[in-house]
Amino acid sequence: MVCLTVLPAAAELQRRMGLFSALRQSESRFRLLAENTTDIIVLSSLDTTRRYVSPACKALLGYEPEELVGTRPLDFVHPDDREGYAGLLASLSASEVERAVTRQRYRRKDGAWVWLEVSFSLTHDEASGAATGYVASLRDVTLRRNAEEALRVSEERLALALDSGSDGIWDWDLESGALELSDHWFSTLGYDPSEMEPRIGTVEEMIHPDDVERARQLLGSCLKGQTPTFQCEYRLKTKAGGYAWALARGKVVSRSAEGRALRMVGTHIDITRRKQAELQIEHMAHHDALTGLPNRTLFRQKLLAAAVSADRGGRQFAVLACDLDRFKSVNDTRGHAAGDAVLRVVAERLRSALGEHDVAARLGGDEFAVILGRIDRPHDAAVVAQRIVELVGRPIDVDGQVAAVGVSVGVALGQGDPGDQIFRNADTALYRAKAEGRNVYRFFEPGMDAAFIARNQLEADLQVAARERGFALAYQPIVSLETGRVGGFEALMRWPHPTRGMVSPAEFIPLAEETGLIVQMGDWALREACAEAAAWPSDLRLAVNVSAVQFERAGLERSVVEALESSGLAPSRLELEITESVLMQDAVGVVSALMRLRALGVRIALDDFGTGYSSLSYLRRFPFNKIKIDRSFITEIEDPEVAEIVRAIVGLGQRSGASITAEGVETARQLEAVRALGCTEVQGFHFSGPLAPAAARDFIATDLALPRPRRIGRA
Repeated sequence: MVCLTVLPAAAELQRRMGLFSALRQSESRFRLLAENTTDIIVLSSLDTTRRYVSPACKALLGYEPEELVGTRPLDFVHPDDREGYAGLLASLSASEVERAVTRQRYRRKDGAWVWLEVSFSLTHDEASGAATGYVASLRDVTLRRNAEEALRVSEERLALALDSGSDGIWDWDLESGALELSDHWFSTLGYDPSEMEPRIGTVEEMIHPDDVERARQLLGSCLKGQTPTFQCEYRLKTKAGGYAWALARGKVVSRSAEGRALRMVGTHIDITRRKQAELQIEHMAHHDALTGLPNRTLFRQKLLAAAVSADRGGRQFAVLACDLDRFKSVNDTRGHAAGDAVLRVVAERLRSALGEHDVAARLGGDEFAVILGRIDRPHDAAVVAQRIVELVGRPIDVDGQVAAVGVSVGVALGQGDPGDQIFRNADTALYRAKAEGRNVYRFFEPGMDAAFIARNQLEADLQVAARERGFALAYQPIVSLETGRVGGFEALMRWPHPTRGMVSPAEFIPLAEETGLIVQMGDWALREACAEAAAWPSDLRLAVNVSAVQFERAGLERSVVEALESSGLAPSRLELEITESVLMQDAVGVVSALMRLRALGVRIALDDFGTGYSSLSYLRRFPFNKIKIDRSFITEIEDPEVAEIVRAIVGLGQRSGASITAEGVETARQLEAVRALGCTEVQGFHFSGPLAPAAARDFIATDLALPRPRRIGRA
């Protein structure tokens, strides 16, 4: 009996010893795992009291394990995270969940907060299955959490930028052909995203026929890797049926191992208003701002084209030089506003007198010209000339009062002759018409030499004046809108003729350029002006006009250097003003000369912007220090369309780093307008006309005596 009792007891003892051994092995494996992982391993009872904490807590939280044993986690959790964390622990304690993962901030021993990702699992009694506590692993995810937060903020900023910006976004998968377009892309064209299937073929069909081939070529170059990016301006058809200008930019962001483009992303910007402004600027560059007729530049182009066409076709064409009679009287007695009104009416009457192949142009002042592109006989030109005389001679109503003007017309026929020669012949015939009583037309005849005699006499007088220094300089102030003070002066040449009185620069400067005397006159003006400016305060600049002829003849750079050295004027105080006609002579050579002058420290200004040739192209070729907006824009500055053009010019100047001067500011309203549009300097009779040297020095003294700073215009 004794043996029977002992055997079961021994077996039970052996079983328990086996369980104890297995438990010790399991605990050993647990500790081996817990003490060699970078995560913190925690064993807790159901009341959340920690019974075991792995050594990793030292590296992650700065605590020794024994410092955390017996504590509860809520004591270490960030106040903002405690409520949610407490709810999770309660669910674990109530055995409502078996496993859970959460994130919250834990306080390190040094007081800093770190983000931990905590994974919980309930532990159970093997015999009863009842929950006994839980095991938790704590992992430091601070860097990942910060990265996720930074990504979230970045995405929010991107979304905000896309919502509020002017860019449409596109994303093209070349493998699938899928094209993703942002809502803004659709809205700029008037579409709802649901109204169009976003495919590259659909977009291509919307491109204007004149633009599609260029867009294909530029896109193809980018896809082939020949260019790093794609950039193209083209017109897209809108839902309303018109076209909107767009600037598309893109870049291949993914290529295959063979270099084949896989994905391309980019932006789409509506540039319709900018394009309209640029086209308007180009139009203004070739048309008279007052009348809308072609200006001298465009007239010359059309004249040369007419001569070539007539020569090839074996037919005649005619040129009519027109000059208004009694117009000066209207200006003197009724004012410039009335004179402008008369010029507009005359322009309209000229248009009405011509056929569809004819051209009327305003050359300046009260001078007009006409090209009759297709005539069969001289009588055809005579009919048009007589019609012009009759139409222009009719009374013109200006604000309820009659203005009476007439027109003298010179007619020249051409076939196989250079266009310039035909125009000179017409101009000679015009002198005959004026000499014979005005308000008539006359054909050119070889014996007409009166005009040439007068011109030759003027040229002879000009040569004497150049030789004997019979010219004078006047200085017109240039005023800074930022400080309200004079920032410099423009030197202007004057000719006090001994018998004719003051000769207009519009009369003698072209003659000086034609004869080459302008080189000698320009050298004198440069030396004289630099010597005068050297006596001014050192912060005042001097602007001197330079003719295209001076660039054609060698020696301009030498003349500039000699004038600076002889006067002691700092190069940075000298500003050379050139018109677009200078660049027309030899753009590459002129730009090189300008770059050398800039290297000396001399500033370069583009004068009369918008009145000559292709203004925009020259802004891209050369970094001008200053752009001077022609007075014709300022006269009409209160016209919203003209103001938009000026705003566009200012924007172009700002993007190229140039300051902007408004010429011809004569009223306070014009001053406020150009200030609002962003001009930095002004020049005009609102401040002062051209001054004699002594008067200019007095102007400087008065300006220096005023308190600083001073704001001009509206307070």
